[in-house]
Amino acid sequence: MATTSTPLFTLLDQDEQGYSRDEVDEFMSRARAAYDSGRGMPLSEIRQASFSLGPGGYSPAEVDAALDRLEDAFAAAERDQYIARHGEDAWYELLAERAEPLRRRLERPDGERFREPPSPGMVGYRKDTVDALCQQLERYLDGENPMSVDEIRTITFPAVKGSGGYDEAQVDAFLDRMTEIMASVG
Repeated sequence: MATTSTPLFTLLDQDEQGYSRDEVDEFMSRARAAYDSGRGMPLSEIRQASFSLGPGGYSPAEVDAALDRLEDAFAAAERDQYIARHGEDAWYELLAERAEPLRRRLERPDGERFREPPSPGMVGYRKDTVDALCQQLERYLDGENPMSVDEIRTITFPAVKGSGGYDEAQVDAFLDRMTEIMASVG
C-alpha cells in the first residue's frame, strides 16, 4: 500500500468526494523518485495523471495545483539540463522546433483551426472563443503577448453542438502541447 502515514494533502470528510489517497501517494512517490534521480518524467504523464474519486480522500484542488507545480519543476529541470549541455541558444532553437507544428495550426483561418465534432449532435468548444485564444497564443509565440502557463491550464470554453464548435479532444491535445512549450520557457 502506497499511503504515507502523514497525508500529503488535506483529507476531505467522508461526505465529500476526493482523490484516492493511495493512487495520489503512489504517483507522487514515483514523481519524487524520478525527480531525485534526475531522470525526469514526461510532462504529458503529469498532465494526464488522473485519480479515482470517492468519499473522503485528498482535496482535488490541492492535488491539481501540486500537479501543475510538479510539471513546472520537471520542465525547469529539463530546461536547465539541456542548457548546461548545449547552451541557451540551442534550448530556444529546440523550443522553436517543438512549437512549429503548433504555429502552423495557429496560422490557419478562424473557424478552420481544428476539426468539428465527429457528429452534428456532439458538443464541442465554441469556435470563436477558441479562435480568440489562438490569436493570443500566436502573438505569445511571436513574443508580443506575455501569457502565463496557468492561463492555458485553467481556460474554459463555452460548449456548442455541431458545426459551431471544434472537437474538444483535438483542442485539448493542442493545448497540452502548448502548455508543455510554455512551461519549458521558464
